[in-house]
Amino acid sequence: MALKWKMITVGPFAMNAYLLWCDETQAALVIDPGDEIERIAHEIEREHLRPERIILTHGHLDHVMFAHEMQEKFQLKLYLHREDVFLVENMNRQAAMLGMMMPGLVAPRIDGYLAEGDTIAFGKQTLKVLHGPGHSPGSIMLLGEDVAIVGDVLFQGSIGRTDLPSGSYEVLIDSIRKKLLPLKDEMLVLPGHGETTTIGEERRSNPFLR
Repeated sequence: MALKWKMITVGPFAMNAYLLWCDETQAALVIDPGDEIERIAHEIEREHLRPERIILTHGHLDHVMFAHEMQEKFQLKLYLHREDVFLVENMNRQAAMLGMMMPGLVAPRIDGYLAEGDTIAFGKQTLKVLHGPGHSPGSIMLLGEDVAIVGDVLFQGSIGRTDLPSGSYEVLIDSIRKKLLPLKDEMLVLPGHGETTTIGEERRSNPFLR
């Protein structure tokens, strides 16, 4: 009864979308389907998965841009932290700030909210929700027994940007130190950009955490 996962790097921002699934039941979560929805859908079909819901680690454009299309394609409900709703509702403003004119952009429907301590069950797997603000007010991380999906909170050798509106370096570092660094060294970290890493590796070598 294993938790399985697949990283799919999509779009011009090289954002990591993820599929997480229960190996016994094929029940799956779709994490941050921000772009290249057909590629993600192809992997769902190739693995014979049964997607149950979409989870957004946060509301920045690259993680949410085409989530509406994924909702429509598989008739999925979407969940995120309440404090990032304003970002999702202002996707077109985010695009304009980045110099991207996308008049047809449609914000996804928000079906529910996730908060610190919530659990997400799919098949025979369960993930715990951790709230990790700093990159955005409503950034969340999903914690399994051996894996942590961290969005843009922590990267291999780096941390999430804090120069965007509503970001805070001090808050982000506090989130990492309180929520992630206490985890076991061998905990696999699945970030929103870049390569996977482990908690132990980041504790030892990440220059932002010394």
